[in-house]
Amino acid sequence: MLSMSTKPLQTTLHLTLESIAQTPAGFSASEVTGYSPEQVRRAAEALVAEGRLCRANVSPRRVRYFARPAQAEAYVRERPRASPQPMVAGSRAKAAWSVDEPGLITSKTRIIRATPPPRDVYRTNTYQQF
Repeated sequence: MLSMSTKPLQTTLHLTLESIAQTPAGFSASEVTGYSPEQVRRAAEALVAEGRLCRANVSPRRVRYFARPAQAEAYVRERPRASPQPMVAGSRAKAAWSVDEPGLITSKTRIIRATPPPRDVYRTNTYQQF
């Protein structure tokens, strides 16, 4: 009889993850359909804690899961490395050029002047006709 502290980890999701992990590319949480990435990540981490899967840190924010450590090491070793680029911090990231640099205008550059919004519109995407 199983006690309350042991988890058999035999659900359909756990068994599916173990079978997907057998492939040479393994899997990431966002690639498994039918479940949310958070559900997949939690189930995969439970399998890692039990020693039934191993994880490979592909980048600081990406993890892939494999059935064997040799698969994980081979995937990380054979994966082409991206060129080092500065991390962009979303919409508040500063431009890579200075304010004083002139804009790059070529013969193919199209400059379109938009009509001003109506006087009573104070936010974008609030036009009634759209």
